[in-house]
Amino acid sequence: MKSAINKNNRFASLLTCMLLLFCAQFIVAQTVRTVDNRPQSGAQYTTVAAAIAASIPGDIIYIHPSTSSYGNFTIDKTLTLIGSGHDPSNFGGIRSTIGTVTLAGTGNPDVSGTVFTGLNIGHITANSFGSQSDNIHIINNRITAGADGYFNGTGSDGWIIEGNYFDSAASSNNLNVNFCDNWNIRNNVFEGQIIELDHTSVVTNNLFINADSTGPATIFESVSGVTSPIVTNNMFIFTDPDVTEIVNTGATAVTYTNCLTWNAGEGVASDLVALSGSGNLDNMDPEFTSIPSDLYDFYNNDFTLLGSSPAIGAGTDTTDLGIFGRNFPFDNNGRPHSMPYPELMTILNTVVQPGQNLNVQFQATQKN
Repeated sequence: MKSAINKNNRFASLLTCMLLLFCAQFIVAQTVRTVDNRPQSGAQYTTVAAAIAASIPGDIIYIHPSTSSYGNFTIDKTLTLIGSGHDPSNFGGIRSTIGTVTLAGTGNPDVSGTVFTGLNIGHITANSFGSQSDNIHIINNRITAGADGYFNGTGSDGWIIEGNYFDSAASSNNLNVNFCDNWNIRNNVFEGQIIELDHTSVVTNNLFINADSTGPATIFESVSGVTSPIVTNNMFIFTDPDVTEIVNTGATAVTYTNCLTWNAGEGVASDLVALSGSGNLDNMDPEFTSIPSDLYDFYNNDFTLLGSSPAIGAGTDTTDLGIFGRNFPFDNNGRPHSMPYPELMTILNTVVQPGQNLNVQFQATQKN
């Protein structure tokens, strides 16, 4: 039994050391803290809250995949939270899963510039104390219950929402931009809605998959501002044949530029009302490379475009419409950008006696 425990501890410690080594190649003068809630993991902390308490602004917290969620916690300083990618196949069927993350807290600390990447996230919210939560970056995550900026009109400007998968069309899974300015919402897959968007924010190169069952479908709710928000190069795909048009609630109309709509239920041009604006492709099949089952089978779908797709080169910048436009490297696995990605780890000696070395062959690939 002691040999087995020693082997597990050495293996976990080796994983942690390798991850720290890889991170150190790309991150200078920042402390990397590791969190793993599995028994005998060898990480520095078992809870994210403990790692946050030990950190100073600018530190990085690497959250290991686990069968158990890391739960809810509050961030009260500027940090970077990194997971391995939100596709469970990355690490044998497990993800780095966190619950509700509250930005800031009592005392009004500054959390501006905090980054989330490679994680499976329930909900991100800037609470009523959090008036210093500008420039939050939410990149390459799976989000199941939405994200909210602080609604007092001053505290959550300049967020970047990029490369994420907003899983579930439930009403709770929305992106709430209420009284927030200058958000850049780009290259995401949305099954929910965007709420309280105004003219200062940009929505570009997203894929909206809408499950409204009949009549008009709501994509943008409670739109405000003196002019239309910038909505360009997006795809709006409807899965019910009875959807007839996109409607947007609020005082400000949305003008669409170089966007594509498609009724995947029937695909007949007369079924959808044309978008307002210019350069739009109304009710045209985007011709994705492969949708083996349905549009909601995210991890098995290939949303790249066939050579015959009308969306190729149809963007305002002459790149493609949708999530691969702007030459963005959208990743269905949700792996962090510019970080090595482990591909192979083989234990060469499966039986280890006390005092012996554990021999491991490790292979990783640099992700662009």
